[in-house]
Amino acid sequence: MTMNRRLWTPLISSVLIAGSLGGYYLLSDYQRLETQQAVIAAAPFEQLSVLEISDKRILNLQDKLYDDKQNATLWFQLGNAYLYNGEYDNALLVFDYSIKLTPSPTATLYSAKASALYYAGGQHLTVEVEALLEQALSLEVNNQTALMMLASNEFMNVRYQQAIDLWVQLLDSDQQGLDRVSIINSINQAKQFIR
Repeated sequence: MTMNRRLWTPLISSVLIAGSLGGYYLLSDYQRLETQQAVIAAAPFEQLSVLEISDKRILNLQDKLYDDKQNATLWFQLGNAYLYNGEYDNALLVFDYSIKLTPSPTATLYSAKASALYYAGGQHLTVEVEALLEQALSLEVNNQTALMMLASNEFMNVRYQQAIDLWVQLLDSDQQGLDRVSIINSINQAKQFIR
């Protein structure tokens, strides 16, 4: 019996070691396969340009809207996609739909429409753009898009102190997602022109 125990101990140890190594190999192989599948799934997008990805997003949103034409949120998302693509007239039209379908339009909707109109008009702050921005600011006094557009316009028209005041208002609002460094740099640049 002692002879059998001496034979069994190395045999069991060998089986356990081989099983552990096999399990480790299979697990690492599984992780490698999982990683490869993730890369393969992402591959079609890696080969696309930013504009092509944006076009795919527009087509996806259009498909969703085909099934749900009364969805103001989808219209708004489509407007933003058009705006990002530089298709300002389409963005303007789509933002109009979003505003009409929203029971109580928000400052974000009005400032988005103002942006589309601003860029469609060659970056001119027209009376209509100003009215949309005022509407946005009446609903949300520190609307980021509206204040940034107004500050940029003041800066471009050599009204540096007015631009600084608007940027400071934005900084003081403590909004999330605000590019504080960029705004501070703009303020410092405007201050250099005042001197």
